[in-house]
Amino acid sequence: MAVYLLRRLALAALVIISVSAVTFVVARVIPSDPAALYAGQRPTADQIEAARERLGLDQPLYAQYIRFLGDILQGDLGTSYKTKHPILSDIRTFLPATLELVIVSTLMALLVGVPLGVFAGARRGGGFDQVTRIASIAGVSIPTFWLALIFQLFFFGALKLLPLSSRMSNSVALFNTFPTITGFYLIDSLLAGNLVAWRDAAWHILLPAFTLATYPISLTLRMTRAAMVETLSEKYITAARAQGLPEHDVLFRYALKNAIIPTLTVLGLSFAYSLTGAFLIEVIFSWPGLGKYVTDAILNVDFPVIVSATLIVTVFYVFINLIVDIIQAVLDPRVALR
Repeated sequence: MAVYLLRRLALAALVIISVSAVTFVVARVIPSDPAALYAGQRPTADQIEAARERLGLDQPLYAQYIRFLGDILQGDLGTSYKTKHPILSDIRTFLPATLELVIVSTLMALLVGVPLGVFAGARRGGGFDQVTRIASIAGVSIPTFWLALIFQLFFFGALKLLPLSSRMSNSVALFNTFPTITGFYLIDSLLAGNLVAWRDAAWHILLPAFTLATYPISLTLRMTRAAMVETLSEKYITAARAQGLPEHDVLFRYALKNAIIPTLTVLGLSFAYSLTGAFLIEVIFSWPGLGKYVTDAILNVDFPVIVSATLIVTVFYVFINLIVDIIQAVLDPRVALR
């Protein structure tokens, strides 16, 4: 297990360094003048040249990258050329909103996709199986942005049931304030005992989270169903049923224990997918998260923000996959031998 863990850690470090290098180079070769952006509106040639020297943009590309890595190791993500704010401070402000949205959508995928996959696998070829298979195919095929617009038109425009955008209603945010502890509205409002704010935050996150969860739910459902179909054909399942065990216990206590391993991999990948997929959802639902921050940076060609945000997402992606690999190795020791 120790060798397996060290191998996975080395691979994770290699992925992070490779992504940071590629993103850094691509951001630098984009046709733009970051020094002019940093110098402000209508800068003179001398101001642009001074900004270029101050930012180290006059140095060779490899020297700039080495300096960038050195700053990263010291916990410094740099400064936004547009806002002049420390990027780490901005990310601390915007990241919790994105993480809250992604975590809720992943929980939806777990709580909806796994049970549906279990029942679909147990009823292979039946009507329920056919319906869920069609729904899962549609879920992985329909573009998320189109689905978000349809949901907005239906749940807000037609039914007037769910809010259209933002994390909280203006009236609730004005008259039902609560201290910021984690940056997660659902947690902070609950810790403060502010149930009015909690209900409003939950109501607002429901539609964007479900939209973001559509793809992971469908993927989780399909993977769980396929694993259940294979597991339910094993002899120990036949023996358990022959002993008269309740079908619910057979499915969820015995079959799911082995079938859940590939599903965990899918959930880990879905979490990472949701981190990047959330960017577009945040724009559509006016969700003030990392997606809005990065979108503004792209429009302004603020490449320190672009590189730093990409690095943050990569670290989360690698970390989640590392955790999934460890869980798999614990559940199935044969994984560590591969």
